[in-house]
Amino acid sequence: DRKEFASTILWIEDQKIRLYKIEDREMLRHIDNPKTWEEGYVKYCADLQMPALESQQEQLAWILSHAVRLEFLDDPEQFESINSKTGPPKSNGKQVPVKVQSIFDGKINVQDKAFIDGVRQLASKLNVPHHPNHLLQLEAVARIVHERLSPASKGRQPIVGTPFPFDKGNDIISANDPALDLPMRILRLLQIQSLRQLQTHINETIVAVQNLTANPKTDTKLGKVGR
Repeated sequence: DRKEFASTILWIEDQKIRLYKIEDREMLRHIDNPKTWEEGYVKYCADLQMPALESQQEQLAWILSHAVRLEFLDDPEQFESINSKTGPPKSNGKQVPVKVQSIFDGKINVQDKAFIDGVRQLASKLNVPHHPNHLLQLEAVARIVHERLSPASKGRQPIVGTPFPFDKGNDIISANDPALDLPMRILRLLQIQSLRQLQTHINETIVAVQNLTANPKTDTKLGKVGR
């Protein structure tokens, strides 16, 4: 809903981000005037240096992430109980952001524009949905490559038939919130898939152990008769 989206953006700016002075937020307060609000919102996104995103959901996710980051930087000490004991390296007493993360066997700057563009292009070729966080998108790409393009998947038979209509079942999970019902169904199916994979690994382990114990081979040369 456009009005709810506009109200949420205004609340985040008023309470958390506070990029503008109070008097400079006037255009964002024209929630009932779509044209005026849209002009103010476009300028607001540009001032936030938000990357080009396709949908309102992605824009809202980015703004929320930005607000959480600012909230943390305002008072990092209050989050010490949930942070890891070893943080990023310090320089002259100040925290230095770690821009280089270990990927596979080398070092890659995961925030480099060329790296991000490569992830986006690869995701597009594999029909991976867009996500504001390119690293999460890269994880999805890696999962698809592992499940569909790895050597172990070459002999796997493709899945055919009509997809299961999980969105039309009678087992309603959240009757009071239809928007929550669909993702809950998806999460439940993913959990079932994880359990099936675990059962498959258990069965493979049992078979491997049985192959070692069910048909033992003896070496008669090691045997002795009498004293």
